[in-house]
Amino acid sequence: MNRGIRLGRVGGVEIIADLSVFVIAAAMVWVLYVDIGVVYPQTDPAFATTIAVVAGALFILSVLLHEGSHAVLAKRRGLEVRRIQLLAFGGYTKIEGNEERPTDEFVVSIAGPIASLVVAGIFSLAAVTATGIPEVQSSLRFLAFVNLFIAVFNILPGFPLDGGRALRAAVWHFTGDRVKATNIAVASGRIFGWAVIGVATVVAFTGFDPWAMLWIILGWYLLRSAGVAGKRERMLAQVDGLVAGDVMRRTPDPVPGEMLVGTVVDLFQIGARLRSLPVEVDGRIRGVLGESELERLSPARRVSIRASAAMAKIGPGDVVDIRMPLEAMATRPAGKTGRFVVVENGHAVGIIEGADLQSVVDQ
Repeated sequence: MNRGIRLGRVGGVEIIADLSVFVIAAAMVWVLYVDIGVVYPQTDPAFATTIAVVAGALFILSVLLHEGSHAVLAKRRGLEVRRIQLLAFGGYTKIEGNEERPTDEFVVSIAGPIASLVVAGIFSLAAVTATGIPEVQSSLRFLAFVNLFIAVFNILPGFPLDGGRALRAAVWHFTGDRVKATNIAVASGRIFGWAVIGVATVVAFTGFDPWAMLWIILGWYLLRSAGVAGKRERMLAQVDGLVAGDVMRRTPDPVPGEMLVGTVVDLFQIGARLRSLPVEVDGRIRGVLGESELERLSPARRVSIRASAAMAKIGPGDVVDIRMPLEAMATRPAGKTGRFVVVENGHAVGIIEGADLQSVVDQ
């Protein structure tokens, strides 16, 4: 899940913002601009625009601080943080490997809501001091409310929210069973999702509260996220302790890029299928050649085209070390080819295809 807008890298941690962050920020800018114009009609439009845009930027910064607190605590506890993905009301921090101790997960999880509460308090204090500029004061109060909302929503005890992860950590600590703890946290997420939808629906039809629709959407999000996260966690439990070398298919020396495809087929085809092979160009693995690449070529073309021209080019996401844990492979951004080239000491030694990973998960 690497889709979004890359904001940069801080301390080796990549920061990516989902489009939803900017959609919500833009909506906030518009709402604040309109609100200032209605409540304070004497305000200069340029000044109102500046206030609204700055508030939108501060909202994005607030979400970053929420997720950044997870990353800071994780690093302080010796965990390796790879990426921060910002979503509309939070996000997730990609930590390499599962937390080895439940106390790690508990501390890292609660850091986000605490940070949002602190930020809400800062905006509230700032609003108190901005009495001479009512437009600014109103915007600061709104930002305080938004951060309070982020803290309260994320502390709900439903996986994969921060509160759900804290709940899992607590159950894991007392039972010693991470899988059982995950199932309980996922079930809690579903229960809270349905509860939020139910209460919000009643409020929507009885009180005509416009905020009820937002809570219905958030309840649906919690339901869907609980199911997806539960499936992912069960999959990670299946591959726990395994590394790339355990599931890869060993390959012969890489195919030279100048070799004709027809020759590759004659040398390596097994039955009616050519299993994927790494292709070497100028001393480096540049791509893979397999049955899916052959299907794009007519028999006549195969005898005249070189492997380097027919191969599927690989990117950084396609190359993994033989000692890489499978759970890390399962959560890293997908490569271009859908296949992993496995290397050992810089030399290609194997290929992992989707079927190889699926066979492990299905066991």
